[in-house]
Amino acid sequence: MEALPNHKLLFAGDVVLGSRPEFSAALTKLMSSAAIRCCNFEAPLQGFGHPIQKTGPLVSQITQAPEILENLGFNLFSLANNHIYDYGEAGLRGTLQVFPKECTMGVGDMHSAYALLVKEIQGVRYGFVAYGENGYGALNGDRAMGHAWVNHPQVNTDIKRYKEQVDVLIVQIHAGVELFDLPIPEWKARFKEIIDLGADVIVGHHPHIIQGFEEYAGKMIFYSLGNFYFDYPSSHPQWNTGALLELNFQHKKLKSFKMHVIKKTGNQLALVPTVDAQKLMDELNAKLSSAAYELSVNKRAEEEWDKHHIHYYAKPFNGLVGYGVIKILKHIKRCIFNSQVDYHMVWHNMFIESNKWLVERAIKNKFKQP
Repeated sequence: MEALPNHKLLFAGDVVLGSRPEFSAALTKLMSSAAIRCCNFEAPLQGFGHPIQKTGPLVSQITQAPEILENLGFNLFSLANNHIYDYGEAGLRGTLQVFPKECTMGVGDMHSAYALLVKEIQGVRYGFVAYGENGYGALNGDRAMGHAWVNHPQVNTDIKRYKEQVDVLIVQIHAGVELFDLPIPEWKARFKEIIDLGADVIVGHHPHIIQGFEEYAGKMIFYSLGNFYFDYPSSHPQWNTGALLELNFQHKKLKSFKMHVIKKTGNQLALVPTVDAQKLMDELNAKLSSAAYELSVNKRAEEEWDKHHIHYYAKPFNGLVGYGVIKILKHIKRCIFNSQVDYHMVWHNMFIESNKWLVERAIKNKFKQP
């Protein structure tokens, strides 16, 4: 009897190169053992395009980044994320032209961004699509080129159609609350809906830190792989800890998986010992399945409101939330030198799903009806 083909696929989280990564011997060996090695390429290359007007940081990466990542073993790249359009259409086009054909997904015009990418391995057809939550580069009707939007009306129909064309359909989604180790219920519901439509595996990223995973309807959802190699300053203790997801398929079925944990120290990337990695994942999954899960989300929503969102809603209209000498002086300065409404921040608050849903939760909890 002919042996059933076994295929290993690896998925890394967010990547922004400001330096050249160096892999440990164990990580290099793991990479070489897989047929597909994919990462989320988080930002355009330097030297292309011009910065767009937006709320939040503008991110780019060194021009050698695609070549460096290919030399390290990556052969598939998701570009559907909230920073890929930071330098406009020219920045995105310039970045795309550096990559070899048939190795990027989730960006371009409407046709190419939402298209299915198929990789056939020993007669098994693996299908890949990539989406991001709404944002300044999302193809939501505001522009002709950008990244595929996970809540675009055509996505549900596409998922059903694409599943009929492949043996295995893997969906990557760049969405969630940044620096929060739990997915919020609204994203959990959307991910599960996509499984119901035909996805076999969902791989998430965007929060910059690892989140847990769960089985749903016999399929796996990995909510966030965190940062793989992200050269951007942050004081968060988990910023340089990410996951490398190993999926093992046999005869068109997912037979096993492993969440390898990766630690970045300077430009060095190494595997965390298996015992420590398992402990971290157990802790995250315990939070995800806890009876207090939604209470934890609501608490975080209120914290974010008090710390950030209340100011985000006041600032576009030159409002003053807190009182104090420095705040009052800054308010006077804004009123004199910047009296216009900041529509970019208004848009940021109202239309990016994670922001909108978190604020809705905070307000509902703070404004409790008797």
